[in-house]
Amino acid sequence: MNEAEALIPIEIYYRHSELVITFLIALLGIAFGNLTIKGIGFGSSGVLIVAMAAGYLYQFEPVTILQDLGIVLFLLCVGLEAGPSFFRAFKQYGKRFIGNVLILLGLSGVNTVVIIALSGIPVGVGLGLFAGAFTSSPALISAMQFSAEEEVIFGYGVGYPFGLIGVILFISIAVRMLKGRMEAEQRQRSRLHAAVFKLTNASLEGQLIRNVGIFQEHDVVVSGILRDLSVIPASGNTALLEGDILRLEGLPEDVAAAGALLGEEVQESFDAHAELDTRSIVVENTSVVNRSLRDLGLRLRFNASLTRIVRSGVEFVPTEDLTLAYGDVAVAVGSPYQLDQVEQFLGHEHHTVQRRVDIGSLAAVLFLAFFIGGIVVPVPALGPFSLGIAGGALIAGLLFGHMGRIGNLIGRFPRNATLVLKELGLALFFVQVGLDTGQNFVESLDAQAFYYAFYALLFAVVPMAGSFLIGHYLLRIPVSECFGVICGGMTFTPGLDIIRSVDASDRPVVAYSSVYPVALILVIALVQGMHLALASLGMVT
Repeated sequence: MNEAEALIPIEIYYRHSELVITFLIALLGIAFGNLTIKGIGFGSSGVLIVAMAAGYLYQFEPVTILQDLGIVLFLLCVGLEAGPSFFRAFKQYGKRFIGNVLILLGLSGVNTVVIIALSGIPVGVGLGLFAGAFTSSPALISAMQFSAEEEVIFGYGVGYPFGLIGVILFISIAVRMLKGRMEAEQRQRSRLHAAVFKLTNASLEGQLIRNVGIFQEHDVVVSGILRDLSVIPASGNTALLEGDILRLEGLPEDVAAAGALLGEEVQESFDAHAELDTRSIVVENTSVVNRSLRDLGLRLRFNASLTRIVRSGVEFVPTEDLTLAYGDVAVAVGSPYQLDQVEQFLGHEHHTVQRRVDIGSLAAVLFLAFFIGGIVVPVPALGPFSLGIAGGALIAGLLFGHMGRIGNLIGRFPRNATLVLKELGLALFFVQVGLDTGQNFVESLDAQAFYYAFYALLFAVVPMAGSFLIGHYLLRIPVSECFGVICGGMTFTPGLDIIRSVDASDRPVVAYSSVYPVALILVIALVQGMHLALASLGMVT
């Protein structure tokens, strides 16, 4: 028996697997979406683009159940994210920010319906163009519940890049034209001042900061102390020593009055000595809301200082009697480690949020989503009505997110976990939809697509311009905050970077974050409303 006959022949076979293809396309699509030019890229829509290319080139068969699961996961997480602040936002920001985003979406709905009706473009294509112009995945999913999948995806694919360009150009040009007005608004709205004083008042030697009445009487905060050529954080338990260099923050007249009682003003740069950092923290922990800073004892707990609070666009120096409100932006000063602790306490790792995803709770929310979506109600003259799996997922997510806890079931997961589930759901959905529509998309591209691209620009720019004019000149919303509302209403985060190139304060971010969860939900309802309006006009066959 020779050596060749002694060897065991090995043959390797490979079984075709839809899951292998799905996650390979997801991997390639995410990599493509992460490619950016000056911070602008396709993001999660990169998965859709790669999937459409794969569908056209290789005609892979989509897996319907993965598409349905993707829709449910994505919209469920949208509801979970929006739930805690969705209803509160109407009460807290209703008069200005929410009013302005309602104007933006209202103008968008009217503008879209009018253009579709006058141009005669297919309703599915028109709603897809709207979703693409708003770069809104929830709007895309909503549109696909009512119109042919191929038409909606075609409109979205054409509208997305041109809507993206339109939004960027509009905000860039508007910010450039209104730069002077924005800078003037910044000078008027914030009079907070910082100055450095050397402690020469011998009567304050050895006193703890919390016991020095000068700071409370003048609403001044000690944000740092330079001692022995190193900067130390100023907590309530920090004892003052004669010769200390104190950095005071507050209104100019208050800083000057308090500084005169401490000693003499000096020109000393803290930056050369400091290991301290400054961080803006959004208050999201419901256990600290409506409690005073004295009660919370942040200085005693973490040896860090809160130097400013931004609430509903108003910036002020906090006092010990100040009670925190949900959504406040607290500007804290301390070492990086101290600020991490403060951020966990005020913002992210709070008691109403599980530190991990509770699988039982997730299963309960998913069950509720499919259960609500499967209910069919007969409506006289209209026939059977159902929310479908998309509507069921959104309602279930909003319910659990708003309640936070139902019995032993948790409705608020860590932000990173919710984000992962949402991105996974969107990737699964985009892969299957792209495989199914890639062939038709390429075959449908013709000269008519240029007209569609122009309509997409109109869908994006017209409501933005109208919303800005009404928001700024009638509702008296400052320019940077008005643009923040517009970016939040269109769920377009890259626009914030353009605005903050002129206004680096927290105001645009506060405006954006106050309307973002509301816009996520309302844009879904808007698509349904536009479909009903077009149906009443006889556009839907």
